[in-house]
Amino acid sequence: MSLGRQQLLIGVILVALGIVLPACVPEYFIYLLNLLMMYLILAIGLDIVMGWSGQFAFAHIAFYGIGIYGTALLHMRLGVPFILGMPLAALLAALIGYLIAVPATKLRTVYLALSTFAFAQCAAWVFRTWESLTKGPDGLRMTPTNLFGFEVVNDRQAMPVIAVILALVIAATLNLLHSKLGRDFFAVRDNENVALASGVDVKATKVWALTISAFYAGVAGGVYTLFQSYINPDNIDVTLLVLILSMVVVGGSGSLGGVSIGVVVLGVLPELLRAAPKSLLIWQEFVYGLILLLAIIYSPKGIWGLFTRRREKT
Repeated sequence: MSLGRQQLLIGVILVALGIVLPACVPEYFIYLLNLLMMYLILAIGLDIVMGWSGQFAFAHIAFYGIGIYGTALLHMRLGVPFILGMPLAALLAALIGYLIAVPATKLRTVYLALSTFAFAQCAAWVFRTWESLTKGPDGLRMTPTNLFGFEVVNDRQAMPVIAVILALVIAATLNLLHSKLGRDFFAVRDNENVALASGVDVKATKVWALTISAFYAGVAGGVYTLFQSYINPDNIDVTLLVLILSMVVVGGSGSLGGVSIGVVVLGVLPELLRAAPKSLLIWQEFVYGLILLLAIIYSPKGIWGLFTRRREKT
């Protein structure tokens, strides 16, 4: 199947589901599907910088927070509608991502991870202390999203919009995957020296990876404002980073299909744990850590890697 037909098919399926499901699925499941679609956008962005280009950058949650607060505040303070506010907030996240990437990508491995994680912690501190803008630890109560003069006030109304955004994100990701820049990402991930010898601008490629990843995180933050009415800085912390990282690793980094599987498996897991006895809830973080550890040890390429390996054997 050609790239264009693949994009069209995925887009049609997502939009059709976004229109049909709200009419026949219970409200809670609509919320869960909206959450999974947002997680998928966030996870794809993280996979671009980690799975595609091999850079251990952990500032992703900071850019996600910028997307949330940027989209919400543009609407609440300036009356900017979502159709403009979300891209502007995502571009702001990408710009900050670029400014961070230029010095940070001179570092490698654990040093890059620590520097970007430090930025994420600084951003979290700003979200908590800039009370005149973010309302600080009390959290920000967001007004309903305005879309073409229509207010999105519940999960059912938000779902078709989120499905369209996800379809556009996947189409853009497939285009990026088959572009020269996408091939450069994988070349840098596999071997920087070989990539450099082949004419790839390694530094620029790393900067592009982090910048595009930040943009995706900003888009995911904008999507959050569609189906949520409240944001607290405590919701944008290392716990969410571990969850998204686990989705990418467990599903299979470097693969759109693998990331999608990871999002579904680990996105549904918290809901299953909530149904467990309260005495077991304290083990939730342990379960995430155990799953991540087992995936790294026994299946470095994730669930998707197991599928592809079995298919190759047959």
